[in-house]
Amino acid sequence: MLNLFKTFFLGLVLLSIVSGKTTAGEMNHASGELASEFYSLENGVEHSTFSAHSDNFFRRLFGLRKKSEAQRRSRSQRHSGARPQRYSPPPSDSQTPESQGSRNTRVSTSSDMSSVQNAPKNPLHISRRDQYHGLGLWELGFSLGTAHSITDIGASKGLSPGDFASYHTSNFGFNAGFFTRLQMNEWFAFNLGMNFMSISAETPANVEEPFMNAYRFTNNVFEFHGKTELILPTLAYSPFDVYAFIGIGVFFSDAQVFDIDDRRQETNLDYSQVQPVIPMGVGAWYRFPNNLKIGYEFGWRNTIFYHLDGIKVNGASYDHYFLNSLSISFVF
Repeated sequence: MLNLFKTFFLGLVLLSIVSGKTTAGEMNHASGELASEFYSLENGVEHSTFSAHSDNFFRRLFGLRKKSEAQRRSRSQRHSGARPQRYSPPPSDSQTPESQGSRNTRVSTSSDMSSVQNAPKNPLHISRRDQYHGLGLWELGFSLGTAHSITDIGASKGLSPGDFASYHTSNFGFNAGFFTRLQMNEWFAFNLGMNFMSISAETPANVEEPFMNAYRFTNNVFEFHGKTELILPTLAYSPFDVYAFIGIGVFFSDAQVFDIDDRRQETNLDYSQVQPVIPMGVGAWYRFPNNLKIGYEFGWRNTIFYHLDGIKVNGASYDHYFLNSLSISFVF
């Protein structure tokens, strides 16, 4: 039994040496104390308890060393008796099925800043590029201008450029319209609108006998259209732009024919008053800093309709019309 006791204490001494908790002086003193204790046990001599120095040695050996005043007041985990714990993040409910449905409707608090940080935010100021090009913005406006017909009555088909310009500067009606426009990107815009126009023409004086005794006609036309605009490249960041457009639409025609005595003539022709039309042309606009825009547009209307003037001449081409318009719009 005594030999087992010796072996146990010698093992503790060796363990202390390996762990580096005991200095050489303390080991010599502890060895003397152990030897004295073992001698007393063998010879039956009573031996007092270990001295304060040996007691300090065994307290350090077994981790029972007394703490200093500073260590007792310290909140450091090194000075605490508890075993250090591995850090683990707080549980998150972002992956739970219950939170998926209410993620977008949950009100963010100070303890849940992730939803605030990940929420998309609108820019404080619009960029110069978007400001000048109006990307993603709508505009609403109206237009006023002239309307011109190319029909059999009036003999305005097949004119030379000079005669064409001379004829239409003195023979025209008026048009008015409303439109809305979306600037999709720097190159393309989409335009929806309607126009009302009043067109008319008279048979020239050199024609002795008008066809079907039709001397004059008037027509009130309502047009609805959708146009795609191709914006041409101009100066960078310029508020001035030029565009070309093409689209599709329908118009309602209500032609009335009159003879030379200004009496209305019944042509008894069977045709539909609602017809398709293909608008095409060019335009330009200027944008002011207050989002107000002014523009000009020349729009040709290509039809597959013979009766814009209320009559049909055998062998003649389709009737057409075109518009010259000034527009004012506001970007929002």
